[in-house]
Amino acid sequence: MPLKVTLKPNEKILVGTAVIANGSTKSELVILNRVPVLRQKDILTEEQADTVAKKLYFAILNMYVAPDRERDFHNLYFLLLKQLIHLPLEARGIELMHEISQCIIGGDHYRALKVCRKLIDYEAEVLRHGEGSNPGLSTESKGKSDPP
Repeated sequence: MPLKVTLKPNEKILVGTAVIANGSTKSELVILNRVPVLRQKDILTEEQADTVAKKLYFAILNMYVAPDRERDFHNLYFLLLKQLIHLPLEARGIELMHEISQCIIGGDHYRALKVCRKLIDYEAEVLRHGEGSNPGLSTESKGKSDPP
């Protein structure tokens, strides 16, 4: 089924491995085959991945855009999941991690990214309210156990 994407002026989009930049007016693209598609707002760089949940998102993002290299990111994915599981999270956080894993097992990395956005929001909420005053949620204060 074709995917119709409306781009805002000057918006960028990733289609497959190509980055496409829109011009100064709104435009529509129709993508006829199955390739990774991500809007600029859904792309997170390694430098922006400054928490465990964001690093998890970055790992899933790489699985999605480079399916031929997906296995290269499995160890990082599981390491980050393990770090999250050891944090004082409520059931909601664990449920989100479970849903993300189910999406990955099912090959739906795009949906896994969407659910991981919810986990990032949850992580931010926990940090904001101090529920997990454990510095493990933020990777800025971590030492040797930081993933690459």
